[in-house]
Amino acid sequence: MTEQLTHQIHEIEILMNIGEFEEAISQLLVLMNDYPDNYYVTSLLGECYLSIGEPEKAIKPLEWATKNYPKRKLNSLKKGSRPSEKHTISVLKRMLSSRENKGVWVDHYLLGCALGRCMEFKRAIVHLNKANTMSPNNSEIVRNLGWIQCMNENERTGRALLMRALSIDPQNALAHNDLGASYLFAGDLDQAKKWIDKALALDPDDPFIVDTSDKLEELRAYKKLFGEIPVPGEMDGHWMMYTE
Repeated sequence: MTEQLTHQIHEIEILMNIGEFEEAISQLLVLMNDYPDNYYVTSLLGECYLSIGEPEKAIKPLEWATKNYPKRKLNSLKKGSRPSEKHTISVLKRMLSSRENKGVWVDHYLLGCALGRCMEFKRAIVHLNKANTMSPNNSEIVRNLGWIQCMNENERTGRALLMRALSIDPQNALAHNDLGASYLFAGDLDQAKKWIDKALALDPDDPFIVDTSDKLEELRAYKKLFGEIPVPGEMDGHWMMYTE
């Protein structure tokens, strides 16, 4: 890449790190006119769309990125760094293990997340499995893979993966939360409360965890009043796909 393009991409990454994704998208779209085949520009564009909650727009750029990463070793972060529980996708992308020439696992990971949000669970599992192969023992990849398996009605497999994510990182609050949510959908409110309470203890301010806890209390109150709970299909579909 030219020195000018490298500088422009760096400035865009700064915008992403402070949450200015809309402005980052505007600048990336301008760059794409001049550099339509640049891996970094396209990959970051997909990441930005996912970050602002438009996964359907993220799929095409991320699909392209998974097939067109540079064949040489890419710039990477320090090995052994770990993600914070409070992350944006942009921060996560830079804090997890390195991007190697064996494949850009990050793009497969983000593409899996985007497909999952669009309810394309089978395709999501394919890409999350690829990310997991490229970057094994990564708690966030395993967590998302487990959650998508639960959403694909493979609760036994999904819960086993979520437990594995916790064995890798016992402090992963979202993995506790996802386990609780899986039991919530199954109508097992006692098991749901066990795991959701652990998630709240680890990260009481996370909006996803708070949302799940609120849904649990709503269903507990409903059951107390009427002796039953709504079937999963009657739940809020947006809430069912909260995770990243």
